[in-house]
Amino acid sequence: MRSIIVAFPDIAITHKIRDILLRSDFPVRGLATNGSMALRYILSEDGGGLVICGAQFPDMTAVQLQSLLPDDYDMLMITSAGNVNFAFGQKEGLYTLALPLHAQDLVSSVRMLLDTRQMYKDISRSAVPKPKAAKDDPAPPKRGMEEQRTIDQAKALLMNRNNMSEQEAHRFLQKKSMDNGSKLFDMAVKVLKSLEN
Repeated sequence: MRSIIVAFPDIAITHKIRDILLRSDFPVRGLATNGSMALRYILSEDGGGLVICGAQFPDMTAVQLQSLLPDDYDMLMITSAGNVNFAFGQKEGLYTLALPLHAQDLVSSVRMLLDTRQMYKDISRSAVPKPKAAKDDPAPPKRGMEEQRTIDQAKALLMNRNNMSEQEAHRFLQKKSMDNGSKLFDMAVKVLKSLEN
């Protein structure tokens, strides 16, 4: 399972987040109170993971730390509602949760990020490159009502569990489906299965 590093300037918050995660059987591998300490933990771990942190450390911002992360690490930044939008649209793998935060929201978000990253690894291992469409190929058929309903359900679940706007949820599904060469509908089904467990 991927590693989890918890990093907040306030050690009491760091311990509180760690305790919530340990009660849900998540593998917390390190605690940090600044960006440099978090980066040392991250670089000593193999197999990727998730950094859960606030927006600002004494030595750097969370966005600066995220730019130094290996590609197999994601970041879940917990911040006030006013700061959520500044982080969205940065490097892939940066997700936000707005305060106030309930323990169940944190656990659901962490589970989704760990599960979907593993799911994407499984998909990419089994993916076969598709030939490029010729210019004369007809446009793909429009989505059916059932497919659109499934996509809307996945977006609603992402919005509810991860405090995303509808646009952010749609971009999340769209980006993940493009990264894995799958249809938006197929990714929506996978996200629904992952989040409903």
